[in-house]
Amino acid sequence: MYDLEEQEQIDAIKSWWKDNGRWVLAALLGLAVGYGAYQAWQHYRNGQAEKAGVLFDAVRTAAQQGDAAKALQAARALQEAQPSSALAPRGALISAAVSHAKGDNAGATQELEWVVSNAKEPTLGDLARLRLAGLLADQKKYDDALHLLDANHVPDFVPLTQGLRGDILFAQGKTKEARAAYQAALEKSKEGDVMYQIAKGKLEALGAR
Repeated sequence: MYDLEEQEQIDAIKSWWKDNGRWVLAALLGLAVGYGAYQAWQHYRNGQAEKAGVLFDAVRTAAQQGDAAKALQAARALQEAQPSSALAPRGALISAAVSHAKGDNAGATQELEWVVSNAKEPTLGDLARLRLAGLLADQKKYDDALHLLDANHVPDFVPLTQGLRGDILFAQGKTKEARAAYQAALEKSKEGDVMYQIAKGKLEALGAR
């Protein structure tokens, strides 16, 4: 059981994350995937993978229209037709995002698992593991989520990974371990960055121990 002071800290960090956290993570993931998709799109427009480009464009168009079913169908067609293309994991990430937004977590999970297993670019694998770990945490599968995050090693994503690790540990009631993860997120972020401010806010909410 938590004492009154600890309960106040818990309420504070929950309020902080509700107001400032998840939308920031979603925005960062969206920007990273969007930028990577643009770069890959330009490459494939100038190359010979026309079929992959057409299918990826179908994923993107369906996502922009909020049609999760069509996005998922196109993403899986892309995976089957061009599984080794740079666009296939990006299409899967986009499809997973729109599927989740429409409440289809099973579809989102399947797409993210495909990226984890097939993406050749470490950045995309880390992005997929971050999002998948978040879905697992929402289902209270905390140990599975933490195990996924153990595989994340891209330096640019260390603050995000440690921040999410802290959230999962906090949800498990492991306040000391959560504080250490938030501290790592803070130390790996640049002062003034969004993740720096989030980690700092969470540490302040937990209080010094």
